[in-house]
Amino acid sequence: MKRMVGLCVLSLTAVGCSSGNPMFNGEDLTGWTEIGSSGAWSVDRGVIKCTGEKDGYAWLSSDEKFGYFILELEWRVHPEGNTGVFVRAPDREGRTSMKGFEIQCKDDRKDEDLTDVAGAVFSRVPALDKFSNPPGEWNHLRVTCKGRRVRIELNGHKCSSFDLDEVKAGTPESMANIPDEGYIGLQNHGQRAYFRNVRIEVLE
Repeated sequence: MKRMVGLCVLSLTAVGCSSGNPMFNGEDLTGWTEIGSSGAWSVDRGVIKCTGEKDGYAWLSSDEKFGYFILELEWRVHPEGNTGVFVRAPDREGRTSMKGFEIQCKDDRKDEDLTDVAGAVFSRVPALDKFSNPPGEWNHLRVTCKGRRVRIELNGHKCSSFDLDEVKAGTPESMANIPDEGYIGLQNHGQRAYFRNVRIEVLE
């Protein structure tokens, strides 16, 4: 209990602290597997760092699959930086952003397409607006998955709320094919990215 409280104190932001369980031990990548790279990910004083080095389609995958949950984390990137959070990835092969879905985490100051801004579901579900903080500052992401229902919030703002079976997207891959459980992942987009206070509350 003492360690969990300490992690919460470290992550106090304007939108508060998650009540879920830590997905990182604050010291190493136990419970996670690096995909498409070797040594690109590390943990330093509770911050998960990505160097951007990679060999192919790259990300950091949870070893456990999750179905119904509330996921909260903080992320930041450098100017023009780009990363993402993968949700319900059915496996670790191919283009994970389309086999599951990807929530954008990026410097979106120049973006006009709301399906490509921070908090949007990449190329599928637009965010209601831009809610990201300036590059270099931490952003708080909250994702709720209950069955086929998904809700995404960024820095305390609702980005979207939708049913996976009802999304009408201009992509070949239908969101209706996304499973009810899958891996959670942090994207290696070939650039430096930082994550911390990754926590999950599993729902019944």
